[in-house]
Amino acid sequence: MKIIFTVLSLLLIHFSAYTQVSEKELKKSFAPKGNHRSPFKGATEACLVSVNLQFKLASKEQLEKRNTGKVISWAFLEGIDDRLMQEIADEYYVRLEKKFNQQNIILSQKFRDNDSYQKLVDKNKDRERETYKKNWGISKIFTSNKEPYVEYPVMAMGNHASMGNQLKMPVGSIFLTIDFAEFILNISKSTTIQGLIETKSKSTLVPHVRIEAVTQSGPQMRGDGSYSLFTGTNWGFTNAILTQDALIQSDLSYATATEAAKGIPESMKRFKSNVAGDLVGIFSGGLVGNGRGTGEFTYTVYADPVKYKAAVLDALDKYNDYLIAYINSNR
Repeated sequence: MKIIFTVLSLLLIHFSAYTQVSEKELKKSFAPKGNHRSPFKGATEACLVSVNLQFKLASKEQLEKRNTGKVISWAFLEGIDDRLMQEIADEYYVRLEKKFNQQNIILSQKFRDNDSYQKLVDKNKDRERETYKKNWGISKIFTSNKEPYVEYPVMAMGNHASMGNQLKMPVGSIFLTIDFAEFILNISKSTTIQGLIETKSKSTLVPHVRIEAVTQSGPQMRGDGSYSLFTGTNWGFTNAILTQDALIQSDLSYATATEAAKGIPESMKRFKSNVAGDLVGIFSGGLVGNGRGTGEFTYTVYADPVKYKAAVLDALDKYNDYLIAYINSNR
């Protein structure tokens, strides 16, 4: 009876984690998972080579309508420092490890002795941790436990695939982008009775934490959005790439105040000169000049550090539920 009870307990643990997120939600939230040789089939161990959190410190969104114009919004996050972001990254690893343990998967450190791991570290050693992309904003990357920053390539073959095949267990790299703002944008054009054309643009900022999906595909995807890539025995792989249809966010509030940004925020002044130059363009009105009706809006969001940490970890917990359900659906 004891043996039967133990088996049933393990099945219930596995089933409850799987049913937290429906199959429909998974298909909506993640791109195709990989090939039929899932690395997680029968796995009792796994390795996380690198767990990377990309914190957006400036967030951008734009809306363009043909023959009407473009509206652009930027938001800048104030009140968050490097120490707090590293603290969140370390805590996230602890919570992620617990999730894997609940699925009877122990996180192993065996990858450290593998030659392919060192090759990955060497190949990624010059990767920038501060990033600036004109299509979505400015960010800084922190790795859990201050491990080397390693990103798997998108293709199925390489040192990452060799490592998973040699260790005969799932070996993965996780990269998650944490946004702090949502914009609701609108732009419209109308003609008055006098025949005058009026263009109106509107921007609404909603400060909340969400896990951001990828905005690019192929090799450009690296460093953009959120994805968990795993390889394993017989060159099998499972890729959990968050799609634009996904909505993983925290309902916890973190902002103490929001206001229109009047100039380059203090947090942005420490970024390298080319970023600072682009920011000057934003505040001087040089970013949009297409000759049509346009609107530019800039905001500063002031965060309570304690509440921000709670909101980020809440969103990451939700992501973990999706990730585990996704892994189990192909396990």
